[in-house]
Amino acid sequence: MRKTTASAVSPWDYEASVAEADNVLEDYRRRKQRSRVKASIQSPSLDGMPRSSSIGNVMEIKITNHLDDETYVEVCEKTIECIEDDARRNILKDYYIKRPIAVELLIEDSGYEKSGYYDALKDALYTFAGLWPVGDHGLLVRKNSGQTPDKERTKSGHLP
Repeated sequence: MRKTTASAVSPWDYEASVAEADNVLEDYRRRKQRSRVKASIQSPSLDGMPRSSSIGNVMEIKITNHLDDETYVEVCEKTIECIEDDARRNILKDYYIKRPIAVELLIEDSGYEKSGYYDALKDALYTFAGLWPVGDHGLLVRKNSGQTPDKERTKSGHLP
C-alpha cells in the first residue's frame, strides 16, 4: 500500500486514511464496555404533584446511546472479519479487539521486526478504512491535490 506505483496514482491519502481507521478502532474498547452497561428503566414516580414537562426523554437517550454503542462495536467487528488477508485481520484483532497487552509482546508474537510490525499495522488499517461501510468511500481520505481555496482557509478565514 505504501509508495507503490498503484498508490502513487491513488486518489486516497494513505496516512490520513490510516489515521481515520485508527481513530475509529481506538474507540472500540470504550464503546464495547459502554455497550455492556444496561440502561436501567424505572417506572415513573406518580405522587400526584404537578411537575414541569421534561425537554428530553433521558431514558430514550440512554437506550439510543446503548444501541449506538452496540452497533458501533458490531460494525467494527464485522469490518475486520471482512478483511480477506489473515495477517491483516489478525493484527487488527490483536491490537484493537482482544484484551490489551504490551505492544512489545504483540510485535514479538507476530514474527515481525518493530518497523515491519507497524508497517503491517498501517496496511491493515488502510484496508479497514476502505471496507468501513459508512460513507461513500468508507474512511478513505481524498488527497489534498484537488482542494479548493475555501477548504484551505485558516481558522481566521484567510488563506495561508
